[in-house]
This record gives sequence, C-alpha cells and structure tokens, in this order.
Amino acid sequence: MIRSIVLCGVLAAAGCSSAAQYAGANATPLKIEGARPDLVVKKLDLLYISDGNGEVTVYTYWQKTLVAELTGFTQPMGECVDKSANVYIADYGAKKIVEYAHAGKKPLRTIDDSPYAPYSCSVDETTGSLAVANEAGSSSQGNIAVYAHASGSPKFFTIKTIPQFQACAYDNDGNLLASNGQFGSRYSSFAWLPKGGNRLLNVTVPGPYGSPWEEINGIQWDGRYYVLDDENLYRVSVIKGLGYYIGVTNLQVCCGQTGPFWIYSNSSKRQGTQVVGGYEGLVEYWNYPAGGDGIAEISQGISQPVAVTVSLGRIHE
Repeated sequence: MIRSIVLCGVLAAAGCSSAAQYAGANATPLKIEGARPDLVVKKLDLLYISDGNGEVTVYTYWQKTLVAELTGFTQPMGECVDKSANVYIADYGAKKIVEYAHAGKKPLRTIDDSPYAPYSCSVDETTGSLAVANEAGSSSQGNIAVYAHASGSPKFFTIKTIPQFQACAYDNDGNLLASNGQFGSRYSSFAWLPKGGNRLLNVTVPGPYGSPWEEINGIQWDGRYYVLDDENLYRVSVIKGLGYYIGVTNLQVCCGQTGPFWIYSNSSKRQGTQVVGGYEGLVEYWNYPAGGDGIAEISQGISQPVAVTVSLGRIHE
C-alpha cells in the first residue's frame, strides 16, 4: 500500500502534462448556506488519506474540500470502511486500529492489535468482521487477525508460505484474499480464507501472460473482482480457491507506477466507477475500469499518502 504513484503534475520536466489540465485540480470551497456545516458534511462522501506526516486528512470526495485533520497517530497506514460508513485506520507504529464514525473527529474506539503491526484492513459486509493484515511487529510471525463484529479478541490465521501480511480484502460473499505484498521475497504470494473457513489456504493467482506478481502494493474489491496493484491495476477472480486473471486497468501516470488506491462505488454490490490514489503531495482520480488519463486531483494539505479510503455519506441511504 505504500508503493509510489509518480504523477504527471509532479514530473512535468519528464514530458508530462501540467496539473492545471485537471478540473478541480486543487481543493475547492464548500458552499454551505442556511445549514449546520457538520450536518452537511455527514451527508457527503468523504475521502480519508493516511499521510506520511502522521496525520489522516479528510476531504469531501466530490468537492475535494479539506474538512478535517485527524491526529494522534504514530504511523497511520492502511484504511478500510464498514457498511455503516465507519472508518478503520491501522496505526502501524502504535500497533492499534482506530475507528472513526463517518465525519467524526474523535475516535469511536481503539483496538489493541499488539504485539503485531497492522498494515492494512478490510471489513466483511456480510458479518461485520474486521480483518487486519499484520506484520510481525515484536512477535515472530505476522498473521491475518479477524475481529468478530470489529471488537473483542481476534482469531489469528497464519500460513507457512506467508510470514508477514501487508494486504487483504473481502469480496461480497465474505471470502478473504490476502498477500505478503512487497515483503520478504521477489514475488508476492497469496492466501485464501473462504467464508466460514478455519484456516488459510494457499491460492495461486495467475498474472498477465502467466507471469508472477512481483510487488503487490494493495488489494481491493471493486464490486465484481479483486483488484491487485502491481504497477497497474489488475482485476482477478478467485472461485472455490482457484484464481483467474480477468484484465487490466492502465492508469496514465509517469514512470508506470501506481500506489495506494481505492475503488469508488456507491454500492459494494456494483462495480466501481472511479479509482483514487496518490503520491508525494498529490491524490489523483481516474475513471474506472477504463483508466487512462487522470480526471481530477487534490494537492492542498497532502504530504505523502500511504493509504486512501472512501466513506459514503447519507445521500446514498
């Protein structure tokens, strides 16, 4: 989740277009008339960005307006969201997962994940379980920790082929795909936790042209397929523990690199329509699954994004 996006707006000298080409290139004022600002913001889709400066910045997704800066983290990393629009932020340095209500500025609760270091997370919409991809931290091996109803003591899942976990995502049916990401070897490996399963299973996911995955930087669910970030965004399917390659979304970015990303959809059962991701000082938007040129970006108040997620507002209820 911390692989770099190198955007055209950053490397104009390399032959890329200026950031000025984008509509809404910077955060724009949010006009609120005759209403309490906090109530208006709760109705809007919000973009949460874990930043390398130790903060999590919150923007209105469509208006691209900064509405909050969440602090108190040691090293915020991966993010995920549940069907109630609550946002979970993995604080890698503090070995905790912090939960915020949609548009909330104070934590609802904090989950102690020690002695492990939480790298990313995903929520199962069928059960409300929170899965956390853990690196070892001060322990000897990482794991997938599953917190029933996102609380209490977790159930830990390990597998010999993956000593450290950096990415995981649930599909619509409650099956979990996980990976070691960039950790520990030249190639990325995968594990599969079927719905209701009691152990992780090895799963082979074929890459483009049958090639192995070199550095999986994140896994997301787009409403139809898993999406793997490995320099481009690749759609794959896993059916009964068997992996299938579906296709690719090419994002027009300098140097052919992608980074922390999130697939935007106003329903988890409908394929996403946009993808958002970022690098130093920038977060960019693209159409999905078409990809191609970026359609908008945010540059105000961002240092170095390491993860992004979108919490849907009440307008979708």
